[in-house]
Amino acid sequence: MRKAWFNRLHRWACGVLVAIVLLIAAPCLAGARPARPQGEPPTAEVQLSNEELKTLDTFEGHALAKADKVFDSRDFPRAAAEYDSFLLEFPKSKAIPYALVRKARSLHLALKRHEATKVYNEVLDYFPNAVKYAAPALFNIGLCHWENGDEEDAMRVWAKMAADDAYSKHPLAASALTHLAEHLAKEGQAQRAAATWRQIAVNFRTQNPQAANNAIQQVIAFYIRTQPDEAKLRAFYREVAGFGDKPERLEADLDSSRRYWGHVLQGVRLHGRFDDAQADLRDRYYRTWAAALDGRFADWDHYQIELANFKLAFERDPAQWITRLDAQFERGQKPGDYARIVRWIALFAQHKTKVMDYYGKLAFEKMANADIRELMRILYERANEAKLARNLVSKLRLGEMPDAEKADLARYLAPRDPDLVKDICMSFDDKELGQMELLRFYHGRKDAALGVPIADQLLRSPRFAKDALWLKGQLLHATKQYPQAIAAYQQCDNPPDNLWAIADCYAKQDKLEQAVAQLREVEAFFKAHAPEAALRIANLYREAGKTPQHIAALRMVLKKYPESAQSSAAHNELERLGVKMGGGVDAQ
Repeated sequence: MRKAWFNRLHRWACGVLVAIVLLIAAPCLAGARPARPQGEPPTAEVQLSNEELKTLDTFEGHALAKADKVFDSRDFPRAAAEYDSFLLEFPKSKAIPYALVRKARSLHLALKRHEATKVYNEVLDYFPNAVKYAAPALFNIGLCHWENGDEEDAMRVWAKMAADDAYSKHPLAASALTHLAEHLAKEGQAQRAAATWRQIAVNFRTQNPQAANNAIQQVIAFYIRTQPDEAKLRAFYREVAGFGDKPERLEADLDSSRRYWGHVLQGVRLHGRFDDAQADLRDRYYRTWAAALDGRFADWDHYQIELANFKLAFERDPAQWITRLDAQFERGQKPGDYARIVRWIALFAQHKTKVMDYYGKLAFEKMANADIRELMRILYERANEAKLARNLVSKLRLGEMPDAEKADLARYLAPRDPDLVKDICMSFDDKELGQMELLRFYHGRKDAALGVPIADQLLRSPRFAKDALWLKGQLLHATKQYPQAIAAYQQCDNPPDNLWAIADCYAKQDKLEQAVAQLREVEAFFKAHAPEAALRIANLYREAGKTPQHIAALRMVLKKYPESAQSSAAHNELERLGVKMGGGVDAQ
């Protein structure tokens, strides 16, 4: 009797002690298994909810917390043992499915995949309706097969996941179904792949938008390219609440929905690429979609232009295409809408007669500068009408353009019509800014004769003197006026850039000692550039034919900058020369 009383007292004392420990550790334990916030991406690891934690007694909670702590430390063999101990000690606990999954996952992460699969199967055998645990178990069985290189077995498992209405909605199913859909597509089972993509899109539209949006694009491709079917595409559009990144409120009548038909146009254009060997397939494709798109939105230019392009693809009749576009223009043109005329010139860019026809409809004095600029771009880049484009510069009202626009125009014209650039730069309201833009233009052309005088003028400008001096040095450098370039660089305040340039000017004049001296200055005062300076010194000696100094300088790079990329280059060069590696004694 005394022994029984002592045992009861002992259990009571242990219970109190554990309760005190858990009370102190409660914040830590709660932090180890927080309720998952809404929208947080799922992980492969199951978690006990706060409600589930409340159903555990003190001893169960303590044992699980201990096992979880070991799991979180990534000591997976020991974690598997801890979860196994829990299963043996508390066989009737409501946390059994959790502990089973965690034990299996521990074995899985310990690379004991065969043993892990057995335990995952226990979850499916005994708790198939506990979706929170059974679905991850099924997913991870497939993952074990996948990681073992058994792709077919993995797909069979994940196909079971796809076939179960509850399991297929679990967050982990998005990954499983994606693998399955990709596998089916690879195996040529396009119909089943599309059905699986549709399942992902529907099940995870809000839960996993990234997976859902990827799946939506796959289904669109199927119903547009693989098995063209506008009715099924429309039904799918309703099922996933639009093809945007997020579900949308849809119009009741999709037959007149510009948003829906805009998606159709985009899809037909995107998936309508065919090679020369697919001419018959291309004709059927565009004929099918032209028929589906025809008869709608007569006032929608973009729609009618794309429809005309689709018909051209199978009719191969440019004259009929031109007739359709002319008719669309006349149907919708309003007086003074010069931007629309410019758009039609772009459409007809490869048809010179039509370009001139629509060009004649323009009244430049009434056009916005932006429309004239756009027309200029079309004529230069698409219509190959440089002469016509050049004439447009005189149509621009430069006085209405801000200097930033003039600078953009000057830079655009520089490679196309350089003779026009000077006048545009001279039209700047800010004359100094215009001069600076013109100097940059001459710098780009390496025209020192015209650029250096402008640079000299700008040396008096507090805003632009620094940049002008540097550009002057570069112009002189590029035109081999090395002494003058050195003089300009020496006044620049942008080391080490000016020091590199000065060293190069000396080297180009075969003044080796002066070039090396400049590089030594870089090496001494600019530590981030020191390895490069040292290697350049070695290269100067090589180019001068001074082999002993070249070798010594390479050894110095090895000695002073052993961790640098330049050290590796020096090592390779010494090997090429057949020189034994050594320290920097010779260099010294």
